[in-house]
Amino acid sequence: MRWHLLLSLLISSTALADSLHTCEHCAKHLLPAITQITPGRKYARDRRVDIEHLKLDVTPDFVRRTVAGTMTMTFSPIGLPLDKLELDAVDLAIADVQVTGAQLAEWVRSADKLALIFAAPIAPGTHISITIQYSAEPTRGLYFRTPEMGYKPGDTQVWTQGEADLHRFWFPCYDYPNERFTSEVICHAPKGMEVVSNGRLLSTTDAGDLTTWHWLQDKPHVNYLIALAAGFFHKIEDKAGTIPLALLVPPSHKDQAANAFADTRKIIEFFEKEIGVPFPWDKYYQVFCHDFLAGGMENTSCTFEASSLLFNSDTENLRSLYWLDAHETAHQWFGDLVTCRDWSHLWLNEGFASYYTVLYEEEKNGHDAMLYSLWQEAEDVLDAKDTRPTVWRDYGDPMQQFDTRVYPKGAWILHMLRSQLGPDLYRLAIRTYLERHRNGIVSTDDLHKIVEEVSGLSFDAFFDQWLYHGGFPELKVDYAWDAATKQAKITVKQTQKVTDQARLFQFPLPVGFTVKGQKEPLKFTMKITQAEEEFYFALPAQPELLRVDPDYTVLAKVDFTPPGDMLDKQLASDVIGRLLAATHLGTRKDQASVDKLAALLKEDPMEAIRTQAARSLAKIANPAARAALIASLPGQPNARCRLAVVEALSSIPHPDAQQALMKHAETEKNPGILTAIIRSWGTRPGDAAVATALARQLTTPSYQNAIAAAAISAYRAQDEPSATPAILKTLQEDPLGFRTRDYANALDTLAFLSRKEENRDEIRSFLINHLTHPKEELRTAAAKALGVLRDPKALAVLQAMLPGAGPYADPTREAASKSIQTLQAEQTGSAELKNLWNEVQQLQKKTEALQKQLGDSKKKATPTKK
Repeated sequence: MRWHLLLSLLISSTALADSLHTCEHCAKHLLPAITQITPGRKYARDRRVDIEHLKLDVTPDFVRRTVAGTMTMTFSPIGLPLDKLELDAVDLAIADVQVTGAQLAEWVRSADKLALIFAAPIAPGTHISITIQYSAEPTRGLYFRTPEMGYKPGDTQVWTQGEADLHRFWFPCYDYPNERFTSEVICHAPKGMEVVSNGRLLSTTDAGDLTTWHWLQDKPHVNYLIALAAGFFHKIEDKAGTIPLALLVPPSHKDQAANAFADTRKIIEFFEKEIGVPFPWDKYYQVFCHDFLAGGMENTSCTFEASSLLFNSDTENLRSLYWLDAHETAHQWFGDLVTCRDWSHLWLNEGFASYYTVLYEEEKNGHDAMLYSLWQEAEDVLDAKDTRPTVWRDYGDPMQQFDTRVYPKGAWILHMLRSQLGPDLYRLAIRTYLERHRNGIVSTDDLHKIVEEVSGLSFDAFFDQWLYHGGFPELKVDYAWDAATKQAKITVKQTQKVTDQARLFQFPLPVGFTVKGQKEPLKFTMKITQAEEEFYFALPAQPELLRVDPDYTVLAKVDFTPPGDMLDKQLASDVIGRLLAATHLGTRKDQASVDKLAALLKEDPMEAIRTQAARSLAKIANPAARAALIASLPGQPNARCRLAVVEALSSIPHPDAQQALMKHAETEKNPGILTAIIRSWGTRPGDAAVATALARQLTTPSYQNAIAAAAISAYRAQDEPSATPAILKTLQEDPLGFRTRDYANALDTLAFLSRKEENRDEIRSFLINHLTHPKEELRTAAAKALGVLRDPKALAVLQAMLPGAGPYADPTREAASKSIQTLQAEQTGSAELKNLWNEVQQLQKKTEALQKQLGDSKKKATPTKK
């Protein structure tokens, strides 16, 4: 699942296409808390039964936004007699429970479980079938998108999102990844809609105003990968060999569909060749969903993705979906064909998907592009400075696992493994891993065993330090040349803080010397085992260039400054060498460094280097650097490089830079770059030219109103209250044209710009109206904005939202509570009263918790008997 995509992405109009894989996915942090945080280490659940098949027969009601269904499950106890079967079920109305093959004594409904108690224990191996009729108005797991909820007419849809444990909100199930079974989904949807689920379509049958779609997944998969999407879609189709491919988008986005489907067939064909295992499912569909919770979700045979990631061709190469496409497609092998047995081993899903996305980058754009992708993944890991292990059992909720430790770091772990084994042996290990555990659940030990089996080498240290401990090496590297002995001396110090969680590392660190007269660099490998070590290398002559880890095979933060003119040599080396040199030049202020960066910005054949040169010039930010950026702007045909220059100039608070951006805005046609310029105007309050331009851009039509959203963002940064009427008018005239998160940001902007106004009635009323909006994100944004507005007249409305609490967090109520606290403190101006308010809030929470416990006790005391 591509979380840190929506994660950091979804996407900002100024983000590069390749930022789709920044810590993203991390996306988990964009999601509201959906389950209670439970302390303590987490281990896999007991598997009391072997589930053989699960059948869902459901009818979604698009008007009431409810679902009625029948779940049928066949299973047999595994090793011990079974007297009770517990299923996960949250807020489901259970109408009836029937059991075949055993006698049911009673069933008991609690807040999050449905317990089936049998009259006599069921012997292991006995085949049992249970059928449960239920209905639900789900708040998680299954999501409606209808015109009544603020979506465009004709775009109606409903879709599911199961990972990590959300299916329990719309059907009773075993909601954990260590159990696999076949499944089928029967859905009765209004005629004219299309229904997509796992596996192959068995039939469609019309009955009155409904069409019944019957999908069968006859290969076992885990519960969270069950999928259902129903709605109106624009569909395009293709094939990868004999595998049917399709992409479905909301009809209002049909013009953007082809951009999202350009690489799918090529990706599957490449993965089949690279992995050595054929595509394992009957089809591969991609469904783009409104306000999806992540960048994408790899349901078996049908990935669901966020419609807000679709893009127009006028964004040139700023936007692309092949990264997301490759990531989710790789999951069809890694995560779907084999699945992590519990969430502590999530990297076996996400790390593999992330790394095979990097490998597809090499297939598509070459080895240098692959190296740059690894550079970006490494930057995410190094910037996060996370010292928790990748295999980590101390999470409070599974969603806390979806971060840099399992995505980019997981990818780098595989890259280091591949670098040590070599590509061929690595491929053998991965093919063996998939074939041996096909249609099964896996842990990190399963991969470890196979790597050692095929290589004959011990990887104990590798897996222990990279998977079961945290952090990464931080290296201080020094170099000296002894002319008398013709020896190069390299000193390596590990400078990271050593703890029980992050230890000293033992690893091979390659080094390369370029010596005049030698056709190829002389390469050696240093075995790093200590906190500080010295290494000596006999060379035929003093090296012209020294590269630490020249082939980019180690995830480490390396502090090494090339001495003398080595830096100039590095500027003419490979892509990583040039990136390192361009980054280092950004720490200098001399004219020579500016000239070198300006040359890179103008002449380097790779956009990644030109982009880094622009960033380094922005760090220098002296007149010469500024002039070099301004001079390069008109002549940058590559959109990513042009955007990098725009962002670099935006970071320099000088009239020359601002004037260059204003002039460029008059001719720039790429909306992604234009929105970056518009956002930069937020630093220029009181500028008449900017005020005129912003007013014009606020009403400029654009895909998903991206330009208007950028103008609203600039107005907020300027703190320009005079813009409030125009912003309000724009939101009222075209509320459906904005992405939900942009509209939510605009609500916050309205409140912020009006907070000091004497009369805030109109804005307060507008925000209060959104407290009952069907979109949770907008309800939450409105509740938060009322606190930003600082209008005490909103207190009564917000306080009315607080009564009632459940076991799952309500982000709107939480936002209302924080806004009440802010308004109460503003109103009284008394620290004492503010403290009293805090005490009242805590007392209310305790009361609600006690009420819930009492309610649960009553439910347990009076079980429902059938």
